[in-house]
Amino acid sequence: MTNNDILRRIRYTLDLNDASMIEIFGLGDFIAKRSDVSDWLKKEDDPLYIELDDQMLATFLNGLIILKRGKREGVQMIAEKN
Repeated sequence: MTNNDILRRIRYTLDLNDASMIEIFGLGDFIAKRSDVSDWLKKEDDPLYIELDDQMLATFLNGLIILKRGKREGVQMIAEKN
Protein backbone atom coordinates (compact mmCIF):
# COMPACT_ATOMS: atom_id res chain seq x y z
CA MET A 1 0.00 0.00 0.00
CA THR A 2 1.38 3.40 -1.00
CA ASN A 3 1.15 6.67 0.89
CA ASN A 4 -1.32 7.84 -1.75
CA ASP A 5 -3.54 4.81 -0.98
CA ILE A 6 -3.44 5.68 2.72
CA LEU A 7 -4.36 9.31 1.98
CA ARG A 8 -7.27 8.17 -0.23
CA ARG A 9 -8.56 5.77 2.42
CA ILE A 10 -8.42 8.41 5.15
CA ARG A 11 -10.23 10.86 2.87
CA TYR A 12 -13.10 8.48 2.15
CA THR A 13 -13.27 7.03 5.67
CA LEU A 14 -13.61 10.48 7.23
CA ASP A 15 -15.60 11.87 4.27
CA LEU A 16 -13.18 14.77 3.72
CA ASN A 17 -13.50 17.14 0.79
CA ASP A 18 -10.62 18.99 -0.87
CA ALA A 19 -11.05 22.08 1.31
CA SER A 20 -10.89 19.97 4.48
CA MET A 21 -7.75 18.22 3.28
CA ILE A 22 -6.11 21.56 2.46
CA GLU A 23 -7.02 22.75 5.96
CA ILE A 24 -5.50 19.62 7.51
CA PHE A 25 -2.25 20.06 5.57
CA GLY A 26 -2.25 23.67 6.80
CA LEU A 27 -2.58 22.53 10.40
CA GLY A 28 0.48 20.38 9.75
CA ASP A 29 2.36 23.51 8.56
CA PHE A 30 2.21 22.85 4.83
CA ILE A 31 0.32 25.04 2.39
CA ALA A 32 -1.25 22.62 -0.06
CA LYS A 33 -3.04 23.72 -3.20
CA ARG A 34 -6.17 22.06 -4.52
CA SER A 35 -4.15 20.79 -7.50
CA ASP A 36 -1.67 19.12 -5.11
CA VAL A 37 -4.44 17.27 -3.30
CA SER A 38 -6.06 16.29 -6.58
CA ASP A 39 -2.79 14.93 -7.99
CA TRP A 40 -2.07 12.92 -4.80
CA LEU A 41 -5.52 11.35 -4.94
CA LYS A 42 -5.27 10.23 -8.58
CA LYS A 43 -4.66 6.57 -9.45
CA GLU A 44 -1.13 5.48 -10.36
CA ASP A 45 -1.99 5.08 -14.04
CA ASP A 46 -3.09 8.72 -14.38
CA PRO A 47 -0.43 10.89 -16.10
CA LEU A 48 -0.95 13.69 -13.52
CA TYR A 49 -0.41 11.33 -10.55
CA ILE A 50 2.19 12.56 -8.05
CA GLU A 51 3.61 10.22 -5.42
CA LEU A 52 3.07 11.37 -1.83
CA ASP A 53 6.32 11.00 0.09
CA ASP A 54 6.62 9.91 3.72
CA GLN A 55 7.20 13.43 5.03
CA MET A 56 4.06 14.78 3.34
CA LEU A 57 1.96 11.92 4.73
CA ALA A 58 3.42 12.58 8.20
CA THR A 59 2.55 16.28 7.79
CA PHE A 60 -1.03 15.37 6.90
CA LEU A 61 -1.33 12.97 9.83
CA ASN A 62 0.06 15.59 12.25
CA GLY A 63 -2.51 18.06 10.94
CA LEU A 64 -5.28 15.47 11.35
CA ILE A 65 -4.26 14.90 14.97
CA ILE A 66 -4.34 18.66 15.60
CA LEU A 67 -7.78 18.88 13.97
CA LYS A 68 -9.23 16.04 16.05
CA ARG A 69 -7.73 16.74 19.49
CA GLY A 70 -6.42 20.30 19.28
CA LYS A 71 -2.99 21.84 19.20
CA ARG A 72 -0.67 20.67 21.94
CA GLU A 73 0.91 23.20 24.24
CA GLY A 74 4.62 23.81 23.96
CA VAL A 75 6.81 22.54 21.18
CA GLN A 76 4.87 21.32 18.13
CA MET A 77 5.59 18.02 16.39
CA ILE A 78 7.60 18.23 13.18
CA ALA A 79 6.99 15.81 10.33
CA GLU A 80 9.65 13.13 10.32
CA LYS A 81 12.17 12.93 7.49
CA ASN A 82 13.66 9.80 5.97
